[in-house]
Amino acid sequence: MMPVPMSDSAATRTYVLGHSEAELARLERQAEIFAEPTEDVLRRAGISPGMRILDIGCGAGDVSMIAARLVGSSGEVVGIDRAGEALESARRRAAGAGYDWLRFEAADLHAFRSDRPFDAVIGRFILMYLTDAPGSIRELIGRLKPGGIVAFIEMDVNSAGAEPGMPLLDQCVAWITGTYRKVGIEPNMGSRLYATMRAANLEPSLVGSCRIEGGADAVGYEFAAQTLRSLLPWMTQFGIAGAEEVGVDTMAERLRSAALTGGNCIFLPRIVGAWARIGP
Repeated sequence: MMPVPMSDSAATRTYVLGHSEAELARLERQAEIFAEPTEDVLRRAGISPGMRILDIGCGAGDVSMIAARLVGSSGEVVGIDRAGEALESARRRAAGAGYDWLRFEAADLHAFRSDRPFDAVIGRFILMYLTDAPGSIRELIGRLKPGGIVAFIEMDVNSAGAEPGMPLLDQCVAWITGTYRKVGIEPNMGSRLYATMRAANLEPSLVGSCRIEGGADAVGYEFAAQTLRSLLPWMTQFGIAGAEEVGVDTMAERLRSAALTGGNCIFLPRIVGAWARIGP
């Protein structure tokens, strides 16, 4: 349930979801699901017209495009990521939307340099990949103007579930989080955002949200299946679950059927946003 990471360096954990067309499509669906809380966090953080923004781990560019709308043509947004496949998609989509003030660069967080400081550094579902998230945030602060903004959005995967309980969905969540943890990724970075930003010498404000839905058209069924499909090679490699056990081709329909039969209300992962201004 995460974007393409910026690097395969020692500072960035393995990206287990791959870079296939199916995974990029999953990321676009993810962006649609979480667009509203993302924009809410950026607005609360103070992203506004005319600002110059750095979006780290931008992936297919969804958060960058939200920021581009908020800063307008008088501003500038730079999205950085290491994955060329994702950046190609990001550039096409930004061009189609007419965001001339949005550009993307293939760059690692630690290697990226700019000739001018930024008004804000932002990122969504990226700190969970960093082996030293507080240290990386402290490094990013050095790219900001005095009084600049640091804003991150993360999720708590383990918070996803259903009411009443839904064993098949619980199993999906366990497979996903188990795979993430196997490679050292933190699936519940949302709950750790406060402590992480405090460790970077920031005093953050926070907000949380959770999408809740039910019925035949709930997005969670297909999204869970898409995530499992991307993770399946790693799940098999680690012995977490095999293809036959997961049954990814029928998973979305089985989740839908179970929810309709049980009258379940589906809770998607909790989203947590944290932001702070650096000192003058």
